[in-house]
Amino acid sequence: MKLQDFDFRIWDKTKEEFLKKEPTLIKIDNERVIAGRISRFYANTADITDMFIGNGNDLEIELWTGIYDKNGKKIYEGDIVKTKSPYDCFLAKVGIHKEGTFYLESKSRDYIGSLIYLVKDEGYDTEIIGNIHENPELLKC
Repeated sequence: MKLQDFDFRIWDKTKEEFLKKEPTLIKIDNERVIAGRISRFYANTADITDMFIGNGNDLEIELWTGIYDKNGKKIYEGDIVKTKSPYDCFLAKVGIHKEGTFYLESKSRDYIGSLIYLVKDEGYDTEIIGNIHENPELLKC
């Protein structure tokens, strides 16, 4: 993946919603974090309607895996996906392995396998059905 392909989304824990899907500015100044939409007209300002200023613990940054689901939607860390093969069907959460690769985690938090292999292998069909913040019930045992 090239730097221009890099993407992420931000979950605001205080509002319990994602910051809007616009280019996002993040600034870490000691313990303060500022995030907001970048104005297209004024590159040095942020749109106040989607502004967050606070402790970095109130934000969760989730990386894009570089992979799209069967409907052309970007798969991000924290997404819950349904993966089908000719032999199996399962729900899993997308996570980041300690070595930096994206993987699928089962409802019981077991490692299922590397996302790239399960999505790219012939016969696998992956679809985003939710995310861990808005649909945690999907992973309840």
